[in-house]
Amino acid sequence: MVSAHRRPRVALLCAATALTAATAASPAAADTERHCISDVDTGLERCFASFDAAITAAEEQTGRTLQEQERALDGGGVSTLAASSDVIIGTYFEHEDFGGASFTLYGDGLCTGGDDTEFWYTFPPEWRNLISSAQPWATCALWLHAGPDGTGDRDGPYRENTGYVGDFMNDRTVSTTLG
Repeated sequence: MVSAHRRPRVALLCAATALTAATAASPAAADTERHCISDVDTGLERCFASFDAAITAAEEQTGRTLQEQERALDGGGVSTLAASSDVIIGTYFEHEDFGGASFTLYGDGLCTGGDDTEFWYTFPPEWRNLISSAQPWATCALWLHAGPDGTGDRDGPYRENTGYVGDFMNDRTVSTTLG
């Protein structure tokens, strides 16, 4: 089930991102790769020249490293309260085997990893029809959709690192739903 409190914020995010991204160059057309992060709740998007810089920024936004996040989820010494704070949700890549430009989502709470949709995210225009591989985090199951707002053809769930999303959704993703 979609969280009612997340849908309006994500919809506003999509509208605001579409306006600001209309003049941005496509990651594939840029001279250098872009590695962006976005908060699924507020829509704040920032881009960096390297994947490491993007992940570091996402870690700063969530208040812990990916390793600390995974330990919290595994019960490795971090409290349950810490596990339910902001998390890095997943990273989507332009090319197969996690290559090219990347787009990392982060936000509050955890996914259950199930088939129910907990929230959705529509990618900014310059990131649509670009994704070829995906890396879920924070127990999330990632679904890829060919339409905005979790509509259109759908494939998934991707519950583990997926070096190629398959011919059906390769370079067709417009939005993602997360469970």
